[in-house]
Amino acid sequence: MVVILTLFATLVVGGLALLAQWARKSRSAEISLIVVLLALSLLVAGLGALTGIGLLMAASGDQGPVSGSEQLAFVGAGIAAIVAGLAGVGLCVPPLRKVVGRPPKRGFWADPPVFLALWLFVVVLTNNAVSFLIFTQESDVSTLFPGGRLTPGEIFSSQLPFVVVALLGVGIGVRRGFGDTLRRLGYTRISVFQAGIAILFIVAATSLSLAADALFAALQPDLYKTVGDLSGSLFDTAGLSPVSAILFSLLIGLGAALGEETLFRGAVQPRLGILLTSVLFASMHIQYGPSVLLVFIFLISIGLGLLRRHINTTASFIAHAGYNATGVLLAYFLGF
Repeated sequence: MVVILTLFATLVVGGLALLAQWARKSRSAEISLIVVLLALSLLVAGLGALTGIGLLMAASGDQGPVSGSEQLAFVGAGIAAIVAGLAGVGLCVPPLRKVVGRPPKRGFWADPPVFLALWLFVVVLTNNAVSFLIFTQESDVSTLFPGGRLTPGEIFSSQLPFVVVALLGVGIGVRRGFGDTLRRLGYTRISVFQAGIAILFIVAATSLSLAADALFAALQPDLYKTVGDLSGSLFDTAGLSPVSAILFSLLIGLGAALGEETLFRGAVQPRLGILLTSVLFASMHIQYGPSVLLVFIFLISIGLGLLRRHINTTASFIAHAGYNATGVLLAYFLGF
């Protein structure tokens, strides 16, 4: 079921990305994109309102009152959806003005790919915020990730949509060939010196992660145990031989880096900038819950963004993959 939903979401977002590229040279495609996103924005806002109504009905139902924390979660989810829907409607205004012959002073807001990127930013960030609320109310968060140790198939199915959306989002087959697409995504050659900078990033990020983990344990001990149990399940190396553990670490490192760097640093950052991209990137890490680790993830994303800006995505990919793989290897060989 999850695979089907992921495939459906990939097709929808990928289709919108292609439509946004066509909209740059087709008025009908531009109007279609605006209409679709306007309708989806109203739908999101409507779902938020229904969430609020559902809360009122649940609170006055026969099954007893809803707890205060559950009410807060419902209210937060409903308000987030309403705000996201209204923000989506607001984002539709500049391209609408452009279509009717009254373009905004800054064409940035009306450029179809930028318009779509900003709209997706709002919707995805809202969805992740609601997921964090669910995380706080779920007594057993392992049910959110019930599969235990990640398998190659799970990593592939979770990261492939990122790659597909990134490729379609920058216009492969519409505006660019394969080579131009890779250059737009920042996958170009790097020097030995630049590779060394990426390796230094791995060392620094790994060292900081140990300090962030200690701070997490001190400030949020209950959540630290919950997140630790969940992460331990997802990245469990118990019972693996040294060779298998190394292969597993490479799978985690390369798989996550390929999908996330291609989408976030390669496709999104040149449009939204390092700051907004990092906010979105941090929000995607639901497995850490509303913890101080999200601040660390945000800072890591800033660092990866700087590598992308001043070198290229190849460097940020090496740094990301190396950092993830190092974490798994440290847990296996040193028990960190």
